[in-house]
Amino acid sequence: MQLSMKAATSRAGACRFAGRKVSSASNGSRVMMKAGNWLPGSETPSWLAEDIPGNYGFDPVGLGRDSETLMRFREAELIHCRWAMLGVAGCLAVEVLGYGNWYDAPNW
Repeated sequence: MQLSMKAATSRAGACRFAGRKVSSASNGSRVMMKAGNWLPGSETPSWLAEDIPGNYGFDPVGLGRDSETLMRFREAELIHCRWAMLGVAGCLAVEVLGYGNWYDAPNW
């Protein structure tokens, strides 16, 4: 009972501020954060562009030196991710529909 009374009073207290404008002061500064390198203290390869999503500078063998090859690798990674997501959706669909359990699979 005590807990429900406390919750009821906290909701009533929140209604006092409903519709009021809250102002905030800005000092004009902006904090920018750069993602770290995959190996702390190592140099980021110059051939990897900064605008690539998820770029942590991981290319120790230099497979992405050629920009066309790097774009092909990105496309292949997207395709593989989509197949993996489709596989997970298929596994979950089988579970939801009740056609099998993963722990009973060896007994089928």
